[in-house]
Amino acid sequence: MEAVESLLSADERQRARRFRRPAAARQFCLGRARLRTILGSYLGLPPQHLRFAYTPNGRPYLPEVPHLMFSLTHAGDLGLLAVTLHQRIGVDVEVTYRRANWRGLARRCLPDATHRRLCALSDEEQRRAMAWYWVCHEALLKAQGKASLRRLLHIDLPWEGTCTGYVSHFTIQDASGQTWLVRDVSREETRAALVVECPPDAGPEVVTFDWDLN
Repeated sequence: MEAVESLLSADERQRARRFRRPAAARQFCLGRARLRTILGSYLGLPPQHLRFAYTPNGRPYLPEVPHLMFSLTHAGDLGLLAVTLHQRIGVDVEVTYRRANWRGLARRCLPDATHRRLCALSDEEQRRAMAWYWVCHEALLKAQGKASLRRLLHIDLPWEGTCTGYVSHFTIQDASGQTWLVRDVSREETRAALVVECPPDAGPEVVTFDWDLN
C-alpha cells in the first residue's frame, strides 16, 4: 500500500486514516490512486500532481481543468469511474442483494405509482428492479450535482416485454428540460448505471473498459 499512498495528497491520506475499517481505508486509497492514474493519463501529468477541490456535496473535481468531468463510485470491492469532456456525468453501482431492507426502502422512497408497478413483479424481479431504479436515481443526482433526496425522483424507466429485462440505454428529460442518456453498465450480480448529459445536437458516444482495483 505504500506505493499506492505515495500517489495520494496529504488530505487524502489523512481521510483514509479516519476510516474505522481497514478494508474501507484500503478501498478508498486504491480508488483514489486509480482515479489519479486514469485522469493523469488523460492530462499527461503524474498522478500525484493532480489537485482536487470539492463541491459542497463532497464531490471531487479538478479546478484547473474544469472541462474534464468525472464520477467515481464504489460498492464493496467494485469500483466504477466515468470520464467525459464538457458533459456532466454521474455513475452509481449497487450489489443487487446487498440491501436487506429494500422493501421498506421502496415503500418509503418510491413514488406511489412506481411502487405499485414494482409490487406487481416477483420477489426476484422486485430486488433487481429496485436496485436498478436506485442506481439510476443516484447517478442522475450525481450528474446534476445534487445531494441524495429522501424521496426518489420520478424517473420513468422503460422495461422490455413483461418487465423482466432492462433496456440497456435510453434518454430521459428532467424538470428543467435537460436530456440525459442513461446507460446500463451492470456486471453479474450488480446493478450499475451511467448518466451523462446529452448535447442538443447529438447523443454522446459511450466506450467502456474494465480496470483492476487491485
